Amino acid sequence: MLLLAPPQSVKNAGPDEVKLGFSSIFWNTAWTHRQAPTTLGILCDPKHPAFAEFATDFHSNWQWWYLVTRAAPMILDNLPAGFQPTVQVIDDWFTARRLGLVFEARVGRGRLVVCGIRLDDANPVARQFCRSLLRYMASDRFQPVQNLNPAAIEALFTPS
Repeated sequence: MLLLAPPQSVKNAGPDEVKLGFSSIFWNTAWTHRQAPTTLGILCDPKHPAFAEFATDFHSNWQWWYLVTRAAPMILDNLPAGFQPTVQVIDDWFTARRLGLVFEARVGRGRLVVCGIRLDDANPVARQFCRSLLRYMASDRFQPVQNLNPAAIEALFTPS
């Protein structure tokens, strides 16, 4: 299953709100009163099969601009220790939370990809990223190793 989480549904409020941006933070968020952006880019494994049809480096690069500017990072601190997102957002040094834009997991007997990036428009970058995720999920290589319970996933989002 692919869960496309609208950015406005992702829990991300309070004084330490994650303010995602394509550029890295300006100097120091503690001194700038958390002026946006409050993140330092993304990390991913370009050899991961989810990116087989989406060209990427292991870090933020221009192919990510459109995706990142239409996304909300999920705060994954309450997930099990060692849980790694497929696309990790690097938080600032002051708050150092575990953040993700995309992650996969086994949930009960099912398999799930959760994506906090808007992929519901006709932009070629969003279409290609979505195509790459869907092809990966339809393949034999989609075998998440991390287990989560539904409540842990539900806790990442605001109640509707």
